[in-house]
Amino acid sequence: MHASDDSSPGLGGSATSAHAGEPNYDLLVEEAVRGSDTAFTLLWRHYQPRMVRYLATFTNEPEDLCSEVWIKIAHSIKTFQGDAPAFKGWIYTIARNSAIDLARKKSRAGISVELSEEDWVGENSSIVEIMDVIRRLPQEYAEIILLRIVADLDVNDVAEITGKTASNVRVLTHRGLKQLNQMLLEVGDYK
Repeated sequence: MHASDDSSPGLGGSATSAHAGEPNYDLLVEEAVRGSDTAFTLLWRHYQPRMVRYLATFTNEPEDLCSEVWIKIAHSIKTFQGDAPAFKGWIYTIARNSAIDLARKKSRAGISVELSEEDWVGENSSIVEIMDVIRRLPQEYAEIILLRIVADLDVNDVAEITGKTASNVRVLTHRGLKQLNQMLLEVGDYK
């Protein structure tokens, strides 16, 4: 990445979107592709927490894997072409592929990737509890729900990332949310 001047249009006053104070992510992506460290950092700050939650379904060390994913993103961002929604789909594809690679390595080495209660520590206990229940869903449901809800990706992006059809993603989302709701009701206090 190259250092850049913070006075560029994407980081100055014209970078806000229709929502007051929210950055223009299309412009940030464009500037990050051109080498702006500041723009890349703002994108990282925005997407990293959700990506960590997504990667937690694959490993008990999601922060480490997320760091590796962001290194891959930084190395290849200059080749990226597209707007902010395409960028989001691109980074989650990298995250998913990295998680699958890690799971394969661990399975070859005979290492379990099970999560324990100690792995779920956070300030917002309701999110932690919901994430704990999500990881108990079948992997296919958990991944779809995390991509749709936590990562806030649309059906077509999730379909492309997972290699499923859009209608299959809709069905899996519906079934997964229904099962998640039932599980949360069994845990209590989510009625």
